[in-house]
Amino acid sequence: MQQGNVPESPAQALRWVGDRLSRAGVTSSLREARLILAHVMGCEPAEVTARDGRLDFEQRRLLAELAGMRCKRYPLPYLLGYVGFLDFLLCVRPGVFIPRPETEGLAELAVELAPTLPQGARVLDIGTGTGALAIALARARDDLRVVATDTSAWALRCAWENAWRLGVAERIQFRVSDLFEAVPERFHLVVANPPYVPHQKIPELPPEVAVWEPRAALDGGEKGTEVLRSIIAEAPKHLETRGWLLCEIGHGQGEELLRFAKGVVNWLELRVEEDLAGRERYLIGCLGPMT
Repeated sequence: MQQGNVPESPAQALRWVGDRLSRAGVTSSLREARLILAHVMGCEPAEVTARDGRLDFEQRRLLAELAGMRCKRYPLPYLLGYVGFLDFLLCVRPGVFIPRPETEGLAELAVELAPTLPQGARVLDIGTGTGALAIALARARDDLRVVATDTSAWALRCAWENAWRLGVAERIQFRVSDLFEAVPERFHLVVANPPYVPHQKIPELPPEVAVWEPRAALDGGEKGTEVLRSIIAEAPKHLETRGWLLCEIGHGQGEELLRFAKGVVNWLELRVEEDLAGRERYLIGCLGPMT
């Protein structure tokens, strides 16, 4: 796309971008067009058509470039450089998994548990990505001792930058680790949003996800439960008695994972909860006394 094709009027430019996104199969095309135009203009989305003036050459060039990339189904958060999560913004970059609304639900469950944890409780976030869950918990209680792990040093760098910008970096330890590999201690709460998409289902995902996001954050093996089963099997060795395990899971995986978890250890509480769409999404367990 050439900047010469982009109208100088913000209102016309908004329609120009929206039309192209719609033809490319982007859902909520006008909303996304408004976000892209606001990013280019350096203003709030609600202000893009209210401002006087025209788009200059550089703004039109950048708008054409971003619209062209989005039409190729490049993820919007990668274009904008941020994504909203709960009540804060997270910087996100290519190669780091973009947190979803479903993970906001997991964060809300964890934050609801936070007041019940003992003073100075230890919390582990497995596969932290942008740091979303670790940051949400560190913001919930300033005495929590949070450890955030990921197999990707690139993701951990992104997570640290987010934690620093949000003022909680000093309360989170960041470690390169494959699941529990580099975390020998026990925790009062373990949260995880692991890969849970069945291997053969990945090509069926929207191109924003299947093509552009890190495959390691998606691929849960043949049935999608391979990593989840590993976490459930290892978690009791890293949980304090009455410690909690919270995992995001895929729809239809609840029965298998509950059956597997019951065979691993004695749980005081073990259940699956649904997300706002009514789909199985969260496995919740509270560890009972070890026998």
